[in-house]
Amino acid sequence: MKRSIKVEPCETEPISETVCETSGSAFAVAPTGFNVSFWLGRRLVLSCFNGQILIHVREYQTTDGKEYPTKKGACFTPGRLMALHEKIESIDEVLRQQEVNASYNVTIGPTLYKAHLGAGIYVSVSERYPGVSLRRYWLPEGQEEPIPTRNGIYLPANQWAALKIKLNELLTAFPGLAGAIVCSNSHGGNQMEFFGCRECAPFSQDVRYGERFGQ
Repeated sequence: MKRSIKVEPCETEPISETVCETSGSAFAVAPTGFNVSFWLGRRLVLSCFNGQILIHVREYQTTDGKEYPTKKGACFTPGRLMALHEKIESIDEVLRQQEVNASYNVTIGPTLYKAHLGAGIYVSVSERYPGVSLRRYWLPEGQEEPIPTRNGIYLPANQWAALKIKLNELLTAFPGLAGAIVCSNSHGGNQMEFFGCRECAPFSQDVRYGERFGQ
């Protein structure tokens, strides 16, 4: 019998630290980290939690004149962020094709693009909405394919363009992030290792078997 697999999200309340690590090397992060607005009510934030870097693309709400993070957003480790960065060109090409399809009233399918970034996090572009979705997926019991959860954020095309600018600023401010290892690139073609990796194949039979028996 298959069991439901739900990968836990990143921490949503980061704790400031003086030193963080990525790809085995440590570098200093100011207490404020990196916290910039890329759209009204939406921010790109880098901070530390227990000495580990987390990068949030998150919606904020204003209360009593102050902005507070909501649950609406996506959280990345450096490796997952670089996995997204590697796919920017492909995503942009799909968005351009989406515009062409719309202008000719052409429908291809509900999902034009979908790519795994790590653990349960996926990036996708749908036929219906002109933008990019960053979202956590999970595998319900008895199903073969993971499905999207409410844990994520949708970025219309103009917000996606604005986020890319801030991502470049982030990588300029913290160049050590560019050296983060994308886990799917680290297995050297070893299929058994890949499908046993919780980061690369969180919904595979091998990972489910390992979790079931505490491996």
